[in-house]
Amino acid sequence: MKQYAIIGLKSFGYTLAYELSKKGHEILVIDRDESLINKLKEKVAQAIISDFKDLEFLKNFINKNLDAVIINLDESLEETILVTMAVNKLGVKNIIVKVSNEEHGIIIKKLGASEIIIPEIDYARQLSKKLGNHNLLDYLPLSPDYGIYEIALPDRFTGKKLNELNLRNKYNVNVIAIKEIFKNNIILNPKPDFKFLPDMVLYLLGKNDDVLTLKN
Repeated sequence: MKQYAIIGLKSFGYTLAYELSKKGHEILVIDRDESLINKLKEKVAQAIISDFKDLEFLKNFINKNLDAVIINLDESLEETILVTMAVNKLGVKNIIVKVSNEEHGIIIKKLGASEIIIPEIDYARQLSKKLGNHNLLDYLPLSPDYGIYEIALPDRFTGKKLNELNLRNKYNVNVIAIKEIFKNNIILNPKPDFKFLPDMVLYLLGKNDDVLTLKN
């Protein structure tokens, strides 16, 4: 179980808090909207009504032991700046901030944010990768350069063994899991002598360009 604080709810923060709580994590939410707090207070560990500009008040709940603090105040750059700086000053290592555009993201990054989220842009990039690759089944971004890719097994891999293909050295990607579709079975960290069959799906960790090279 991990501990997260979400400052600012609205749809993004509310959904994130709800989903993380369902997964068993300890969630603290802070928002000035009493109605949103009341909807979540039975679903999370702690739900606090507070104005975001009351930075002294934040000290009572935010500390460096949290796994991450997510700041969701992108309608107000001023508040986002103040809260980001305050959370950074409290020693939190992982500060994730949702902003409305890339220009704001550059500013917030310089003030201590470890990660910036721009939902519309992030989703568009993810969707473009999926739509632009006919046998890319799914994609999970881990950073601007790296992701986990779910792809249909290329025909030329059928009947060959993992060590025979030498994917790590040839393409700079790692096969972290294999799904056998007909058996509905997932094989994690397949052994070097694992043999590929036509009904399989690969889960690859690597860069987009490297995965594209592998698929072509």
